[in-house]
Amino acid sequence: MKDLVTSPRLPDSVAISPGDVIAVGDIHARYDLLEMFLEYVQGSQACVILLGDIIDRGGDDARVLNVVSSLLREPEIVGLSNFFCLMGNHEAMFVDAVTGSGDQWGMWMHNGGNFEQYAEMQEHLDWLSELPVYMTVGDTMFIHGGGVPGRDPFDLVDKGKVDTLLWMREPFLSRGPEFEKWNPELKQIVFGHTPQVDEGEGQPYTIPNGICIDSGAYFTGTLTAYNVTQETFYQFTAKDEETTSD
Repeated sequence: MKDLVTSPRLPDSVAISPGDVIAVGDIHARYDLLEMFLEYVQGSQACVILLGDIIDRGGDDARVLNVVSSLLREPEIVGLSNFFCLMGNHEAMFVDAVTGSGDQWGMWMHNGGNFEQYAEMQEHLDWLSELPVYMTVGDTMFIHGGGVPGRDPFDLVDKGKVDTLLWMREPFLSRGPEFEKWNPELKQIVFGHTPQVDEGEGQPYTIPNGICIDSGAYFTGTLTAYNVTQETFYQFTAKDEETTSD
């Protein structure tokens, strides 16, 4: 089973340095939590990577999309060096709902699509449809769902099997990426998509050579970020508006 990551500490115990790479778990239209995170990293000159599923379920889709769109263009407006967003399965469902059949519309709505803000969300269709599926920085890979153990994700993207990566759970969660079979220069994968429930709910956890930072923001009220450079976790909780880190 998954090993729990150690409990977070107070955030001011570790300062963010320019160039630190910070991944952010699934936001799911929780603008309040995104705002807390951005206030915390403001002016740090860090590089931020959102791991996808920034929309659906939380209710504040339009505001989240407006902010993310602005930061993708101009990360310097909040004092960041770079700002990236990966494709999640919810972004893919939304794109399919707009461009595809009624069945795809129904799937998006069934999975928390925001009909009331649909018109505003459509304004962001172009950049949402072009989001990258994964990226690497140094020896770390970032992806939304996960990968097929032992297989380069580029092969699946090249064969049009993006959904496999966006929706991946098993056997990835049990076996990890198995980098040694396709790229031994990579050492860890940071991903979202599969929050813990019951025991460990709201906390990040580890898999073989991997860390999941989806803390179920839309139902726990807690957003998790991970400073890969400093191996530090930050958590932003709506209940008392306090941040914690490890």
